[in-house]
Amino acid sequence: MNKMEAKLTHLLKDEPAEYPDFDAMWNRLESRLPKTGTPLIPIPASKKRPPLRKAAAIGALTALLAAAPVVAAVANHWDTLLSNKEGVRSALEQGLGQSIGQSLTRENVTITVDTAVVDENRTGILFSLNTRDKTPEEGYFFNIEDVELKDAAGQPVEGWKQLNWDPAAKLWRGYFETEWVPSGTSSNAMLTFSDVKAISPVEHGLALRPLEEKEQTFDIRQDGIIQLTVKPFTQGDKMMLNSTVVFDQPEAQKWYEPRIGVFLGETQLSQSGAGVSGKPDENGSYTAQQSFLRSDLQQDEVSYKLLYEKEVKRVDADWAFNLKLDKHLMESGTVKRQLDIPLENKGVKMTLTEMIRTPTQIRIKASNERYSRFPFRAYSLEVDGVVLSGGSVDSYTNPEETVFRFEIPSGVQIKEESAITFVAMHERMERTDAKAPIPLREISDEKKSIMTEVGGYSVHWTYYLNDGDLYVQSESADRGFGGVNQTYMHHGETRAVGKKITYGFGGDGNNQATDVYPGFAGKDADIYIFWYYTEDKDKELRTVLTP
Repeated sequence: MNKMEAKLTHLLKDEPAEYPDFDAMWNRLESRLPKTGTPLIPIPASKKRPPLRKAAAIGALTALLAAAPVVAAVANHWDTLLSNKEGVRSALEQGLGQSIGQSLTRENVTITVDTAVVDENRTGILFSLNTRDKTPEEGYFFNIEDVELKDAAGQPVEGWKQLNWDPAAKLWRGYFETEWVPSGTSSNAMLTFSDVKAISPVEHGLALRPLEEKEQTFDIRQDGIIQLTVKPFTQGDKMMLNSTVVFDQPEAQKWYEPRIGVFLGETQLSQSGAGVSGKPDENGSYTAQQSFLRSDLQQDEVSYKLLYEKEVKRVDADWAFNLKLDKHLMESGTVKRQLDIPLENKGVKMTLTEMIRTPTQIRIKASNERYSRFPFRAYSLEVDGVVLSGGSVDSYTNPEETVFRFEIPSGVQIKEESAITFVAMHERMERTDAKAPIPLREISDEKKSIMTEVGGYSVHWTYYLNDGDLYVQSESADRGFGGVNQTYMHHGETRAVGKKITYGFGGDGNNQATDVYPGFAGKDADIYIFWYYTEDKDKELRTVLTP
């Protein structure tokens, strides 16, 4: 992947992210990152002419055998997109994909719906986009603004899409997936692609001085961006860059994904850890948080740029496809099994209720207390000693249910007598027993530190004023401490809640947290903790499901 393509790869994903529950977001990013059938000829059900039924069956089988090699070959063309969809790839290799082969052209832009993989667990659709225009190597990155699937009743269903450039074929390969599946063996559906646009990367030099740890504002006034404000601060060995971008064009705010680029000569330096972008502030402006190693920023040759992508071309049109999605080929390999297996870890309970196995995936449903999450960060499924990748996905419609999905890779044969074990790994517990106040004394522009105990862990607190705002940072050298969620202070009968300005993904080894209290006035304060986390990355909970 070249430099320019690497910059734009993240723009071609459409995975959901919810605030402020970043743990849930990461679970969804993990279960969906890149790393489910044939043209069916129905067999007549007529009882008056039995010989025709046999002839039709032979015809259907002949068509299936003829189409299978073509459908199987599809897997190679979408190889990159299916790297983390092993079950879909396996189904395609077995010829279990449903060939669609429909194309529509609008203003010289062609979208082709190639193949669908439909079973009891999901619907996956492989498509391509041919723009007959400039390529990523020439600075154009195309995307489809919206992909919508509607069921037979015309109701939209939730899904996500991803696009990758295929340099050999000179077109974009796409994949759309939804948890919706036909309620019967088959169902009509409408798949609509709306508005294709090309974006191109832009770099804008910045005279940023992050080591001063002062808020800095830059007038940009180009391409719909009015102003950029950067608030740097130190957190351990990292420098956090919190940025706010003010737009005067709503469409620009939706697509530009502005961020700070740090360069050493011509080389762009990598961030240190995961960042967060796109969350609007109280004024609706675009915000982002990035972290870099402080040692990298201390080098004399370092320079800074505002990076974003602007729209350079657009085709406002709809490409609508009438589909008949069919899971007939998958039914013989589909097994539903009711479960009633209770799990408990330190008072948190969950019950595994159902396991649905298809040729592409094993889906396990679990019931839990409303909005409760079982306290583990990772999950796997072991089938006859083979580890299946996957994880948990929060239910979109039922807060009392958690769904676990595991891909079935090529070569794995699951039989009735197969030993299946559900494995929960890396315990992360939420605790609310830290009631003692954290005393902050003689608050000033000078950084001060204190040590306190939180749940038996030694926690280091740093606090100081910056531009009239009170910053409170917490961290612990004990990796068993998972971090403070958020702090607050009492103001008479009310309480002021610290604004959380650092977001960690639980289980990433980073227990640092920073809250800010804007416009703080005073010399002393007592702050309190809503809750904190503890972690045991070696903890496993193993549960036998079958036999």
